[in-house]
Amino acid sequence: MNNSDDDSTRFDFDELISQEDRNHLLNGLHRYLVWVGEVIPEKIIIDGYEIKLRDLTWKLINEKRLIPNDKKCIRGLIHSLEQKEKLDEERIENAKLTRGQAEQLFDEAAGLLRAIMDLQDLEEGRIKKVYFDEVSTKDKVKDARRWVNFVKQMKD
Repeated sequence: MNNSDDDSTRFDFDELISQEDRNHLLNGLHRYLVWVGEVIPEKIIIDGYEIKLRDLTWKLINEKRLIPNDKKCIRGLIHSLEQKEKLDEERIENAKLTRGQAEQLFDEAAGLLRAIMDLQDLEEGRIKKVYFDEVSTKDKVKDARRWVNFVKQMKD
């Protein structure tokens, strides 16, 4: 038997993420509007199927009109994305990971949250094509930050 280890399964324990860093990433996923400015993952695997999530989300958002079957599919996709995001959080919390692996999972989870929020807004009729065409990402981020500040002021 060959004694050489596969590099993808070998861990350098000096590089494993600390519990403090895990907690920081997990808390980051639970802060207000973590998804703002995040990129929806290009592709994800759900139940063994590869889904081109970014293209699918963009296509759905740009549909002129959704039929009832589209809305049913969107609800199912949202449910699957929520399950995948929870799995990413569980892996960040419990799996043997390097900092880089944990950050990749964080980025994927935050991107999934972005997709979930966009799809929920679409399903509920809060997204219109004009909104995406006319409002820049910079303006959306500014609006979101103002909203977060408002919510924080209301709590104080």
